[in-house]
This record gives sequence, C-alpha cells and structure tokens, in this order.
Amino acid sequence: MFRFSLLITALITTSLTVQAAWLVKQTVKNGQISVESVEFIEHPTQDIFQKRSVLEFIAEGNDHHSHAHAESAQYQEWIYPDSQLPEELVAHTLKQDFSTVEWPGSEVRTLIQQGSVSNRIDLTMVGDGYTADEKERFFADAQRLTDDLFTEVTFSSYLPLFNVHAVFVPSSESGVSDLKRKNTALGLYRSPRGSKRGVMPGNRSAIEKALRLAPAADYPILIANDDYYGGLGGRYAITTRSPESGAMVLRHELGHNFGEVGEEYDGGSVYSGANASRSQLKWAHWIEGETRKFENKELAGHYSWQNLHSQPFSTNFTFPSSTGADMLFDVKVSSVGWETPQDVRFILNGEELELNGHFTYDRSFFRLKSTPKLAAGTHSLKILNGSVDKNNVLAFARPFAYPADIITDDKFVGGYATFDRRGNKSYRPTFEGCLMRDMRKKFFCAVDQENMWIKLMGPLSIIDGLSSTADKGLPGVELNTLALDNLDIRWYQVINGQKREIEAFRGQKHFALNTKPVGSYRVEVEFKTPEVRKPGVRFFDAKNFEL
Repeated sequence: MFRFSLLITALITTSLTVQAAWLVKQTVKNGQISVESVEFIEHPTQDIFQKRSVLEFIAEGNDHHSHAHAESAQYQEWIYPDSQLPEELVAHTLKQDFSTVEWPGSEVRTLIQQGSVSNRIDLTMVGDGYTADEKERFFADAQRLTDDLFTEVTFSSYLPLFNVHAVFVPSSESGVSDLKRKNTALGLYRSPRGSKRGVMPGNRSAIEKALRLAPAADYPILIANDDYYGGLGGRYAITTRSPESGAMVLRHELGHNFGEVGEEYDGGSVYSGANASRSQLKWAHWIEGETRKFENKELAGHYSWQNLHSQPFSTNFTFPSSTGADMLFDVKVSSVGWETPQDVRFILNGEELELNGHFTYDRSFFRLKSTPKLAAGTHSLKILNGSVDKNNVLAFARPFAYPADIITDDKFVGGYATFDRRGNKSYRPTFEGCLMRDMRKKFFCAVDQENMWIKLMGPLSIIDGLSSTADKGLPGVELNTLALDNLDIRWYQVINGQKREIEAFRGQKHFALNTKPVGSYRVEVEFKTPEVRKPGVRFFDAKNFEL
C-alpha cells in the first residue's frame, strides 16, 4: 500500500487549512466606527480582508428623502482569523449568541446549491409581510426572482459562484407599512409614505436574526409582500414581490451591492466605483480605437412625484445652441398608474407626442416614439391627465440635449456625461447599455460586468479541494473546482523546486499515475473569460500535493 497524502497550498505560497474566523460588521460615519457585531464563522483564508464596503442606503432620486440617505454611514464587513482579532473587538464577541437561532413558524429552503458556504457566495432572501397562510406564496416569489436573476442574462455567468437560500418568517399582518402601519416580522416600510419609491429596513435586529436562520448570508435580500415598485440598495438589497417591477428593482440593487458601484442615471446621489469617472476614464482597456467623450446636457431635473389628476405638470426649458452640428433632443419620463396610452397627454410646444414604453399600473419608464428637432431657445413641456381615474402619477420628466454625433450603440464604450442631483458631472461607460442606467434592461455594460467578476471572485478560490483516488493500487487525485467554463488546468511534477508539466493531463480534472513514484506535484488552474480583460489574483489558483 502506498502512502498518499495531500499537502494543500493556497495561491502558491501560503500553507493553510480551513480555520476559525470572525466576521465583523460595522458602520463608519464622519470618521467614527461603530461595531455592530462580531460573529464566529469558518473561512478558508489567513488574510484579513474587507468583504464588503457599501453605503448603508442607496436610494432613488434627488428629493429630500434621498438627501438624508446619501449622507448615511458606510457599511463594512471584515474577516479576521481567530488569532488576529484585534483586542478592542474581543469584547463584542461576548455579546453574541452563537446558539442555534429559533423563530417559531420559520422555514428555510435552499433554492440553489453550488457548493460549500466556505467557498461560495450565499445569497439569502427573507420575506416580510407574509403571514403563515402566505408561506408558499413567499417561496414561489423567491423562486421566481431567483429564476429571473440566474436564468436570464443578468447574472447567468456568475451562477457557479452562488448558493441561494430563502427564509420564511411569519408576519402577523399581510403587506408592509405605508399609509397604514402594519405588524410585520421585519418592520419594512415605504418612504416617503404613499409613494412607489423606497422600501426601508425597519427592525434591524429582527432582520439580522432572520438572516442567521440561513446557512450563510453574504448578500441579504429583503422581499416586501407588496404588489408595487419599491426598493433600496446598500447594506440590504430590498425589493417587492411585484410581478411587474420586483425583479427589475432587484437586478439594479444587486448591481450596486455586488459591484459596489453607483448610479448611471441622472439625478441620483451616489456616483462612484468602477462605472464612474470624473475626468480620465477608468475603463480604457474596454475602449476600441479613439476615446470618445460625449457632453450631453440635462435641461431640467424635475423629480416631481405629482398626481396629474390634482395638478398638470408644466415646465419651460432652454435648448442650447451648438457651435457645430445641431443638438439632439430627448426626454425621459417615469410614472405610476399609467395603464394605457390614453391615461396621459404629453405636449411639447403645443404639439401632442406619443410615448414609447411599457404602460402598467406599476412603475413605468418612457421615451418619445419620435424625437423632434428643436431650435435653440425656450420650449414648453406639459404633461396632462388623460383619463378619469385618479392614480396617474408623474414620477419625473427629464429633458436632455445630446451632441449630434453621439454613439448610442449599447456595446460602444466611451465616456457619457452624467449629472448628480447637485449638477456635478461624471462619466459613465455607455449611452444606455446598462441596467444601472436603464432599469428596464436586463444586462450590464462590459465595464460593470468585469468589475462584478472581480468583486465576486475576491473572497473565493477556484479550487474547492483535492480528493484522493486509487485505480488498481495506483494513487490519483480528483480536482474539485467552481463549476466555471474556460478553466485552464495544468499538472506538474516538482523536482528540486522546479516544475515540469505533465502535458497528458492538461485540461483534465482527474490526475492518475501509471507508475508508483513518491514525489511532489502541483496543479494550477486559471479562469479565463472574455467578460474580464484585467483579471485579479483570484482568477488563478494552485495547490501542491505529494504522492
């Protein structure tokens, strides 16, 4: 019988085994750190690393509601090995209850299982405002949203990295707090009241307790039992069960949370990360040929949220002159309750124009079916109620001027001027080629997609482990990895510190010898994808072993 053992190394040099570690959750505001919890976990790394760093709240729009959230704390998660936990954090560990969490009437189902929680990203959905009788409704909603994320184009590439769990906790009342306060498990509530905008976290301790019911919760999702648009990004990705808009909101909010990026539409509060540049573009490696910047102008930033039944919308704007070719006109409109084209009348300079978009009782987004040419000077825009019902709400109307040579192809990467709620300019990578800009779309631009790969791969190892095999008394090794395509696998014999590739096993996950040598060996795995042009260190992995 031959001696057969595995001596595992991580990223070529660091020898380790899975060890105890601590997850530290904290917020940072005005330079002050507030530690919320220090939770015991197991994590296969010896490095102290920042797992997440996002604004605690990323809310829509440029109203007072969003102003407050834009100034919210930075939420952070850090991983510390057991032996390296700072002394000042030890006291916080004594406050934690690491016993099994119990919640009467709760149930946890795993919807996607790709691997161990120690080397996968665990996406955990918790519902609020679902009564005990609505348990199956919650699980159906969670499955529908999961299918949208991973079977549609949005996150399908990343599926091998994820486990997905759904956590049901019963509420006393159905729905979430709005104009009427409701008794729900997590206390989610709409803000501002009566709007179809933000859904805010309520009872934080209840939310955290519900999340601990799952095997792990790297990225928490809260689903409000509500049929209309609403959500939030940041610490929690929050959406509603709305068949019309729930998945749309979730895709966008997870874009924030997975990629740690800001908005790409105009008039928001957060413009940072891989998809925002102030001057020199960060994404030069995605630009083909000459770098092009397009200086479009936002002519008015009306974020009105007004019921057209009570008062029609009216504004004037100045269309700019141009030193070269004529400028192009466009307008973006969003609504709630516009179920048919007859619900609203869009009038530009006295002429009624048709809108192009998806009319629904829920939140909708529109452009003009045909855009008129405008001369430089002052123009008038009116949006009027067109039906007898009283729920035709205008969320916003934002007219723009674009340079005539602007490139609108979704795949074209350049620099497109974007303006925050204060009028500060940054650049985004594409015209409308990303759901961070246009929420109705289901795909990210190349820059956002690459950035998400880098962020998601950060805490993971391509290699799950090596397991021993034997065939006719001869030793062998089975390579277990993330279920990614395009893995470049190479096996080596190591003699006196020098490696020699055994080419017969290139690309294979099973390594078996036909002789009986005892020696040192090594496997190297590199992940290659056209969606990443500048890979990080986690796109390469290696392990040494001995036979």
